[in-house]
Amino acid sequence: MIGGLILAAGSSRRFGEDKRKTTLPSGRWVLEEVIHTVAAELEQVIVVLRFGDKVFEDELSAKVDNDKIHYFRAPDSARGMAHSLGNAIHEIADWDAALIFLGDMPFVQRDTITSLMDNYTAHKTEAPIVVPAIKDTRGHPVLFDRLYFPEIEALTGDTGARELVQHHAEKVIQVDVDDPGILKDIDTPEDISA
Repeated sequence: MIGGLILAAGSSRRFGEDKRKTTLPSGRWVLEEVIHTVAAELEQVIVVLRFGDKVFEDELSAKVDNDKIHYFRAPDSARGMAHSLGNAIHEIADWDAALIFLGDMPFVQRDTITSLMDNYTAHKTEAPIVVPAIKDTRGHPVLFDRLYFPEIEALTGDTGARELVQHHAEKVIQVDVDDPGILKDIDTPEDISA
C-alpha cells in the first residue's frame, strides 16, 4: 500500500500568521485543501503537525471527518522539517511506500498523484523514488519506497529529504506532468491570490 504523509509542522514565519488556516478561494483552509486532495487518492494519510498542535488538530478533525486520516504531533517538530518527517516515518508500519506532501502546497492535482503512484507500481521491484517535474524542474509530492524509511528517519535539519533524492539519483524516476501545483507553495498572503 502507498500511504500519504502531509508535512504541516512548520512555523509559518514568512507568512506572518498560521498559513495552514488561511482560507483559499475554494472556501477551505490551505491545509484542509491538501488533506482533501490526498485523502481522495490514498487509503491512509498521516498529517504531521507541530508537537503543541492539539487545539489545531481538534479544529482540523472537525473540518475533515475521514477515517483515512491520522493526525500526528511530531515530538521534534521544533528542530526542523527533517525531524518532523523522521518522527512520522517512524510511525509507519505497513506501507510499501510513502508519498510525501507539503502542507502548504494546496494546488497539486489529483491526476499527478495517480501518475506518481502508477509509475511506482510499474517499477516497484526497483525500489524507486518517484518525483514529478515540469520541463525538468522537480516539485512535490515525492514518493519513496519503504527501503528509504530508515534513512528518512535519520535525517536532521530543515531541508526535508532533498539530500536523499540527490544521494540516490540512480533510483529516481522523474515523471513529467502538466501541473503547476507541484511547484506552487504558499509562503506569503500574495501567493494565494496569484
